[in-house]
Amino acid sequence: MSTKSTTSPPQEPVLEGVALPDPAARILKQILQVSGLARVTVTSAHRDPGEQARVMYENCVSKGAAYNKTMYCPAGDQVVDVFETNRDKPRDAVIQLMTEKILEVGPSSVSMHLSETHYTFDVAPSSIPEHKRAAFVAAVLGNKAVSRLIQPPKDPAFHVEIPKGQNAA
Repeated sequence: MSTKSTTSPPQEPVLEGVALPDPAARILKQILQVSGLARVTVTSAHRDPGEQARVMYENCVSKGAAYNKTMYCPAGDQVVDVFETNRDKPRDAVIQLMTEKILEVGPSSVSMHLSETHYTFDVAPSSIPEHKRAAFVAAVLGNKAVSRLIQPPKDPAFHVEIPKGQNAA
């Protein structure tokens, strides 16, 4: 006589928010399984230069240029400088000037969200219960496919970079 298990198989983790390419989604789901999380919210992924300029513009308006300079390397700082120099112009004109600066200095030197060589995405800290954050960080850092993690407070989100072509660990 066979006995049936009363336990359900574990559900596949759910990624909410911004969609990720399949390889990045697969790796993030593995990270969630290792860390015991059922779901997280992805707030940002790959951007084109115009989207990056819009995000930087909105962050400059809401948090100030000085804050944004703490978030970016020198190439990104040049984009923030364009905002500062032109802040009195119409929003769309400033975003266009910022986009042009991103293209001039090289998109992936401004942000890895613009990279053609990496899957880059942000996970909302608010979607990870406080008592699970250490497990999440350990799972990200322990996944051989991940090349970089920037976490709060340095970044407002858990910023994850995965070189394209990497297999999940």
